[in-house]
Amino acid sequence: MKKIFFRIFLIVIILVVLVFILRIYNDYKYKDTNALKSPEYYNDVTNISLYPTDIDGVDVTYVDEGRMQGFRFVPKEKSHKGLVICFGGSEGSPNFETAKRLAEEGYETFALFMFGMKNQEQTLRKIPLEQFEDVINYINKNIKDNKPISVLGASKGAEYALNLASKYSEIDNLILIAPSSYNFAGLDFKDYGSSWTYKGKELPYIDIKKSSFNSFLKNIIVPNIIKSPISYKETYNSAIEKDSTSQEKLIPIKDVEANILMIVGEDDLMWDSFAMANKIKEQNPKAKIYSYKGAGHIFASNGVLNLGKIRIATGGTTESNDKAESESRKTIDAFLKENHK
Repeated sequence: MKKIFFRIFLIVIILVVLVFILRIYNDYKYKDTNALKSPEYYNDVTNISLYPTDIDGVDVTYVDEGRMQGFRFVPKEKSHKGLVICFGGSEGSPNFETAKRLAEEGYETFALFMFGMKNQEQTLRKIPLEQFEDVINYINKNIKDNKPISVLGASKGAEYALNLASKYSEIDNLILIAPSSYNFAGLDFKDYGSSWTYKGKELPYIDIKKSSFNSFLKNIIVPNIIKSPISYKETYNSAIEKDSTSQEKLIPIKDVEANILMIVGEDDLMWDSFAMANKIKEQNPKAKIYSYKGAGHIFASNGVLNLGKIRIATGGTTESNDKAESESRKTIDAFLKENHK
């Protein structure tokens, strides 16, 4: 009995030491990660005062119109018809930098919050698609040159944008960066449910809690313990595979008439945006996919985000992500110029 106890004790000690060594190793290995130079407002995306509104050649105002919360950018020399509406991802930002860049190129743009602001859901769960109606009403009341309307969304913002296009024909063009073809669960695990609602009902969703335990252990729990990057891709994939009704959770875009451009990295480790872009194209064959080999979920840095307590694998290499960022920007610009003549 004593020998068994000693062996168990010895194994535990070895495991503790091994974990300790791996944590030190990973701290050293990833100490220079997250060379991504994010603007100050990413420290607190809901703090409006952190966003720079003094932009040469562009008038920037904050719009507080019911559930429509965000920034409007009006170039002093507008050179393209219509509007471009930008949404960020699960971090809760309004994709300010993209709206700003496009405004500097002569587009009238909006950088809008999906959640977290006044009159909105405070976390990413059960967000009513109808809040976009406040955007439509504002545009119709305040902007004469308001067509065409393009909506640009990244990651969860792309999931949101695709849902909006399935409900609102006012949207003429979609730019989806690292999109999802499915509706997934929201990211508030205290009030768990769908990410989205429509007419008071939750949209059917893939439940990520029902993903494979082995995948969850391998890609999330163990990396979290040893401080290596967490990858969510297999968790999402296994949740889809284990859902016998996954087809019912696809965002219904067969009849969407908007022009669709999708930008994806083939090495996306957050979720399989490349496979899901192809799933979107199966429903809507005229949709266009531009994919980039060796690029991840975010076209920046070396594919690892250091968030302090955890590291997240987003995928790609520095070289491939930089190349994808440069090339995809040209693709987006060409798409917008073609559709905002």
